Amino acid sequence: MTTRYIFLAAVLLAVLAASTYAWLGGLRPPAVALETTAAPVLLAGQAYEGPAQGEGFGPLFRRAKRELDGGRLPGTALANLYYNSPETAHDTVRAFIGLAVADSLHPLPAGWRYRLVPAGQRVAAARLTGVSYLLAPNKLYPAALDLVKARKLAPRNFYLERFGPGEASEVWVGVR
Repeated sequence: MTTRYIFLAAVLLAVLAASTYAWLGGLRPPAVALETTAAPVLLAGQAYEGPAQGEGFGPLFRRAKRELDGGRLPGTALANLYYNSPETAHDTVRAFIGLAVADSLHPLPAGWRYRLVPAGQRVAAARLTGVSYLLAPNKLYPAALDLVKARKLAPRNFYLERFGPGEASEVWVGVR
C-alpha cells in the first residue's frame, strides 16, 4: 500500500514540475536569425574576470537587478556581455554585467562604467518572449549555436544577453 502512495506522490511531483516549466514558458521555442546589428547597444555595469563560481560573480547580477528595479538609470533590460563562451569557459569568465541603457546622461552607481557594443556586428540572434529569464539562457544559447553550426559559421568571442520587460529575452552570438 505504501508503494502506491509513493508512486502517486512521484506522479504528482512530475506533473507539478512539468506544469511549472510550462507556466514559466519552457515550452516556447526561440526565433533565430542571422543578422547584422543596425544600432549600437550602450551598456552600464561592471566588468568581471574570474571563475563563474567565484564570490564576486553572483552579486554583480543582483546589483544590476536592483539598479534596474530602482529606476535611477534609464535601463531597458538586464544585459550581460561575455568575451568568452559561457558554455565552454568553465574556469574563467570574462564578462561585463549590467544594464542596457538608453543614453549616457545619467550618473552611474559607484564602480560602474559604460561599454558600447558598436553597430554592424554580425550575429546569430535568438529571441524569446513570455519565458522567464531563469529558463531563457538554456533555450537561447543552444538555438543560436545550432544556427551557427547549421550555417557552418565560426563563432567569435562575443555573446550578448538581454532580458527585458515582458519577459522578452535575446542572445546574440557573434559570428565571422
